[in-house]
Amino acid sequence: MRLFIIKSVLFVALNVAVGWAVLTLHDVRLHYARWETDSVLLTTPKHSAFDVAFLGSSHAYQFSRLRKNKEATERELGMRVANLALPTGGGIRPARFLLEHFCEQGNRAKQVVYFLDPFVFYSTGANDSHKFIYFEPLRCSFLKKLIVNRYPLRSILTYIRSKFSYDWFFQQAEPLDEQPYVLEPEAVDPARIQVRMKSLYGDGLREENFLRYAGEFKKIADYCREKGMAFHVIVPPTLLGPEPGAARMFAWLDEQKAAGGFDVHDFSGAMPDRKDYYNLDHLNTPGVERFIRDFVRPVLAPARR
Repeated sequence: MRLFIIKSVLFVALNVAVGWAVLTLHDVRLHYARWETDSVLLTTPKHSAFDVAFLGSSHAYQFSRLRKNKEATERELGMRVANLALPTGGGIRPARFLLEHFCEQGNRAKQVVYFLDPFVFYSTGANDSHKFIYFEPLRCSFLKKLIVNRYPLRSILTYIRSKFSYDWFFQQAEPLDEQPYVLEPEAVDPARIQVRMKSLYGDGLREENFLRYAGEFKKIADYCREKGMAFHVIVPPTLLGPEPGAARMFAWLDEQKAAGGFDVHDFSGAMPDRKDYYNLDHLNTPGVERFIRDFVRPVLAPARR
């Protein structure tokens, strides 16, 4: 029996070693620009200096996932930007993991901007079962981070398993150039807005969720302060109107910002023209350029003087 156990352990260890070696050799080939992939880790350099790092959901992700958006963002800011934002409603926990990993790779940003949406304080899906685990390569340091932070076991196993799939091994760059579409007038409809709100607040407004993810946000603020990175919170513009979780979020941020060392800028209603959007809550390429120039640049400009 003892011999059987030893052989089984050695067999498993050998398979793990071989699998990891194959993945490592494969992933070395994957070199993407930010507008070619949803992966943050595959586009994160090492020992590089940036003027600003972005965190957030798809509203911030759009600033670099499209080539012309990235060019406009860096041109209007006059800064080198590391965009760590995630698509499909990336939450606060993944944002913290990605910012910490970014710095642990020897990178540095003078400022960090969190483009913060109220719904991420309430969504378990955005925080504990987000699809980013499918996009990211299997890295020992990142796997350790998920385990140490007690990320759900199911999500950790999916992170590992998804790397041994056809989709991962035969992936190709998926370049996105621009989004010129302009939202039609009939699309700005109360019924459609209500449907969108329901999709964002699928877990309702549970206070226990808010407090849990607010704790994750405080960890980000503390981490930025410890690293000497100025921290800004910007609520991005949409055509949705006030979100159900907005009042609670702003009240909490007002309580925390002085001690947390961050400032808050609410631009949620600052761009009401539908021509700046391609859907109810995402800016098109001209809208991105206007938002960065007219709203984000003034927030970050003092650091350039």
